Parts: sequence; C-alpha cells; structure tokens
Amino acid sequence: MKVSVIIPVYKAEKYLAVCVDSVLQQTYKDLEVILVEDGSPDQCGQICDEYAKNDSRVKVIHKENQGVSMARNTGLELATGEYVQFVDSDDYLDIHMIETLVNALEESEADLVLCGLYEKNLNFDRVSKAEEDAGVYEKTQFLKGIMKNPYSFHYGVLWNKLFKREIIGNLRFLADMDFGEDFIFNLHYFGCCHTIRVIDEPLYYYIRYNMDSLMYIQAEGKREFSSYLRYLEKRLLLFERYQNFYKEQGLYEAYANQVNEYLLKVYVSEKIEIKRRHMTKQEKKQCLALLNENKQVKALKQEMAPAYYRKKVLKFRLAKYKVILRDTFVKN
Repeated sequence: MKVSVIIPVYKAEKYLAVCVDSVLQQTYKDLEVILVEDGSPDQCGQICDEYAKNDSRVKVIHKENQGVSMARNTGLELATGEYVQFVDSDDYLDIHMIETLVNALEESEADLVLCGLYEKNLNFDRVSKAEEDAGVYEKTQFLKGIMKNPYSFHYGVLWNKLFKREIIGNLRFLADMDFGEDFIFNLHYFGCCHTIRVIDEPLYYYIRYNMDSLMYIQAEGKREFSSYLRYLEKRLLLFERYQNFYKEQGLYEAYANQVNEYLLKVYVSEKIEIKRRHMTKQEKKQCLALLNENKQVKALKQEMAPAYYRKKVLKFRLAKYKVILRDTFVKN
C-alpha cells in the first residue's frame, strides 16, 4: 500500500533536508512525498525542486502563501496513496516510523494508528507517550477518552498518526481557523472510524527550534492585542465545534459535564492570562467581555450545578498557576 506523505514547506531551509531525508530513507519504500512550497521567501523552493529531480517519489507544488491549512489541503488534492501521513518541515521521523505504523494499522485492521513522539527544544528533550495505553479502541471508547483531556498534544496534532485516504474523503482543513484546525480535522476523522490503534513507541521527532515556521507563526500571533483578541474568538469557536461534534456523535446528552469541562478550563485559564498580560485596562476589559458574553460560557454557568462548577474552577485555577510557576522557574 502506498503512503502519501504531505509536507507543507515555509521558511524551513535550515531544517528541510533533515526532514525530507528522514522520509526518503524510511525502511518502508512505497511512498509518495508531496512537498507543498507555500510561497516561502527563502531557498525552500529550490531545495524542493532538487529533491524532485533526484527521486521520482517526490512531487512539488509551488503556491502563494495561504497558511499551513491550505497547504495541507493542496497536498490532499494531489495524494494518490491508500494511506496519508502529515509531516512538518522542521521535524523528522524515526527511520522505521512509516513501516511500523503501516504494520500496526494492517495487523489490527484499524482505521487510524497513532504513536508516541519525542519533543525537542533548547530547554528539554523528552518522550511524550499517547494518552491511551497501547491497544485497539472502538470509536465511542476512544471519543470518551478524549473528554478526559481534550487539550492533549496527541489529539490535537496530525503528525503522529497514519490516516486512510478513503476515510479522509472530502474532509479538509478549515480555512477560517488558524488555531485548533488540526484538532477539528482529527475529531471529524475519529468520528468516521470504527476502530483506532494506539502504539506507545515514540517515532516522530517534534522540533521547536524554528521561529519562522508556519506553525510557530500561528502560535506566536496571539501576543499582540488584536491578534490575542482574535485568538480568544478562535478558541471559543474551537470549543463550539468540539461541543457540536459530540452532539453529532450522539454522546453529548450523556456526557455534557465532561464535554463542557473543556470550555470551563479555557474560561478559567484565559481569565488568568488576561489579568497577567501587559495590556491597558480597556483592552483587558474588552477581552473579559468577549469571554463573559460568549453564549457557550453563559450556558455553561447556568447548566452546571453550582458546587460542581466551583470545584472545577478551583481545580483549573490551581493547575494554571502551577504552570505559571513552573514556566517562571524554567526561565529563571
């Protein structure tokens, strides 16, 4: 079975060769490597073309810059493999990754397989295992597991997973979202699965050195006030789509509190963040109003039992302050 590996490329000339080489050198050889050069102003375009000249498995598309979601959608339109994997251009793979994922998928006859990963940046180098224990999970069982920790890295990212192109079908990344679009894509794919295979072996190297990459640019956009306000809007929209997904799956009525805890954590975390930010009083007031006037937040306060609500708010506040203290300690 052929695997289509889709790699959006933008301002990654220092890292691109390591990334692409790690794909082309895989022990699994039946590959189609799609490099989507997203209007990068550096030498990425030339590097991509050179790979295409030297290896017939490489396809290159040059397009104007529209962001990582549109780049991935372009890759999906070109993909012809039975399986699809997404890779970021500043990361790289264990040499056995694709073979291991394909074998795991086919042995279990699952519709998706996900694995652990390595996180590497200037401050740490650590293994990040999947939320679930290794095994095969029926769809509803897996979706219930997401409710416990929907903000987990493993549910939100694409690149520790192997997808079936047939199941992806017409599913695409949302152009109107620049926050959480991978999570929404994953959710809708999970919703189309019968079973999901989890292996705990770390096979993907997630690198956080590149300050110019598409993913980093999106994450850092929330620093400016106007961008932060838009980030808040997108984060609340993300929850709305998350909530709607569980309604579509017929699970919301039975698990409303668990689903809504995601919004409560967002609400508590962002209220603390707003108070800590270097913004004017008027800017803080505007951000708090956006949170407090949100229809889902209002409904949440009305639907949750007061004692349960207070208990969860306290829990999430303590968790947020622990993160703040940890980050302060690391920086100092």
